[in-house]
Amino acid sequence: MKPLTLLALALFTSLAIAQQPDAAKTAKKAKGKAKTSSAELAKRMTTWFPEFDHTPDIVYKTVGDQKLQLDLLTPKGLKSEAAPLLVYIHGGGWGGGDRYRCSRPDVSGVFKRCAAAGILCATIEYRLNSPTATAFDSAIDCKDALRFLVKNAKQYRIDPERIGTIGGSAGGHLSLVTALGDPKDFPGDPALAGFDPKSLRCEVAHYPATDFTDVKLAERFVGSNRAVLMFGGPADQKADVIRLLSPVHLIKKDSTPVLCFHGDKDTVLSVENARRLFSKGNEIGADIQYIEVKDGNHGFSSQGTPTIDEIVAKASDFVIEKLTK
Repeated sequence: MKPLTLLALALFTSLAIAQQPDAAKTAKKAKGKAKTSSAELAKRMTTWFPEFDHTPDIVYKTVGDQKLQLDLLTPKGLKSEAAPLLVYIHGGGWGGGDRYRCSRPDVSGVFKRCAAAGILCATIEYRLNSPTATAFDSAIDCKDALRFLVKNAKQYRIDPERIGTIGGSAGGHLSLVTALGDPKDFPGDPALAGFDPKSLRCEVAHYPATDFTDVKLAERFVGSNRAVLMFGGPADQKADVIRLLSPVHLIKKDSTPVLCFHGDKDTVLSVENARRLFSKGNEIGADIQYIEVKDGNHGFSSQGTPTIDEIVAKASDFVIEKLTK
C-alpha cells in the first residue's frame, strides 16, 4: 500500500474515533459480526421480525470481488402480488455499520407496523468508506439496490411504483440522497441501468447530514484530509461530488415527500443539518415535515421529546399513508 494511502487511512480512522466516542466498541462488535454465519444472522432476523418471512443474502450486484447483498422481509400471509416496499439504509459514519442495524428500535418499530399494513421491508448493504470506496460510491450502491428491486419486482412481489426509504445518521444522509438525487448523476451497474423507480413515495431521515457544501457545518468532513476518503480528493477539487452528496441542494418542489427527525442535543451531526433541509424545503414548496426531538442526542439513545415510541408512531403513519394510498 502506498504511503499516501496509509496516511489517509490513518487520518480517517482517527477522525472517525473522534466523532464517535464508542467507535472502539462499535469496531469490536463489527469484528464479531463478521465472524457470525449467515445462518445465525438469518436466525436473528427471524427472531427480531417474526411478523415476516425472511429472504436473506440476496446479491444485488458485484463490485470486484465484493458481493453486495440485501435482505427482504415479506409480511406473513401477504396476498398481494405487488405490495409496497420500505428500504432501510444503515448508518455507521459511512465507514461502518451493517444492514442488521434494522433491529434498532427506531427502525424495527416501523418495520413491525409495516408488516401489519402489508408492506415489504428490505435492508441493504453498500460499500463502506475506505481508500477504494467513497461516500459517492455508497450512494451509487444504494441507488443500485433500488434498481435491482425494481428490475426483480415481479419475483419479489414488489409494486415498483410504491417504494420508500428510511435511514439514520450516515444512512439518513444516504437515504435522502437515494430519494432526492437525480438517477442520471449516480450511474451504477450497467446491468441495472434503466430500472430506477419512476418516483419514490416517501423518505424518513433520522439525524442525517444534509449539507457538505457549508465548510462550517461540515468542517470535520470537508475541512480535513478525511475529504480524500469521503469524496475522492481534497474538498476544493471535488465540489461537484460534494454538491451531489448534499441533500440541501438536491431537494426540489416535486421531490419525494420527506419526514425528518433530529435531536437538538446531537453532538455528532448538528441539528442544524435538519433545520437547514427543512428551511430549504419550505422555501421552495417541497413536501417536507420536520420534528425536532427536544433533549434528543445522536441515535435517540437519551430520553427526548417525542419519545422513541412516538417517533416510531409518527414515522410509521407517514410511511403507511404514503405507500398504501
